[in-house]
Amino acid sequence: MTTLYDAGRPQERRPGVLLIDPDPTARASLARGLEGAGWHVWAVDGSTAMETYRLHRDNIDVALVDLQFPGLQGGRLLAELGQVAPELTRCAMSGGVKAYTASAYRRMSGTPLFAKPLDPRALAAALHDLLLVSRT
Repeated sequence: MTTLYDAGRPQERRPGVLLIDPDPTARASLARGLEGAGWHVWAVDGSTAMETYRLHRDNIDVALVDLQFPGLQGGRLLAELGQVAPELTRCAMSGGVKAYTASAYRRMSGTPLFAKPLDPRALAAALHDLLLVSRT
């Protein structure tokens, strides 16, 4: 809804993240935190991730994929997103990740890896930084 106050003023689009996590509780918690930090969030499980991306691709700037999926490999999903949208900023998350593992993963795959549990505010800032780097 446009009010008289904002009529004619360009509305800044919030950055969009496709959050893919098999755990509904973790997914909802991260989604709330990212939304509170100004992100538009599509929080889905692996089975609907590609369809959600196709439907909302014009508004999704980054995909954050959990690597631990029952019956589905998060790495495979990251690769599929990369084939469909090479320009999409992609990153991974996983529990029990050591700093050296995250560093090695990034060197090998070119994809940042965040260790769970994640602080939503810190994650929002890190994703914002990734977008700035990817757009320069």
